[in-house]
Amino acid sequence: MKREKLEQMLGKKVEVTLVDKVKYTGILRKTRDEAFRDNPNLFYPLRYYFLTDEANQCNSALFRVSYVWKCKVIK
Repeated sequence: MKREKLEQMLGKKVEVTLVDKVKYTGILRKTRDEAFRDNPNLFYPLRYYFLTDEANQCNSALFRVSYVWKCKVIK
C-alpha cells in the first residue's frame, strides 16, 4: 500500500490487514501525534501507525506502511 493512500485514512475507522494476515479494527493514528505525547511508545518512533478505540486506547501493534496488506474504511 502507498503511504499517501494510508495517510488519507488517518482519523477514520478502518480495518487493517497486515502482511501476516492479522486483522485490526479501530481509528487509524500515526506516531508523533500530539495526543500521545505522554506515551513514549506511541510518540517517539517515526513513520509508524497504530489503531485506537473510541477511548483513545491503543488496540493494535505498531506497524509501517510496508506491513499493510489491505486497509479499508468502515462506515
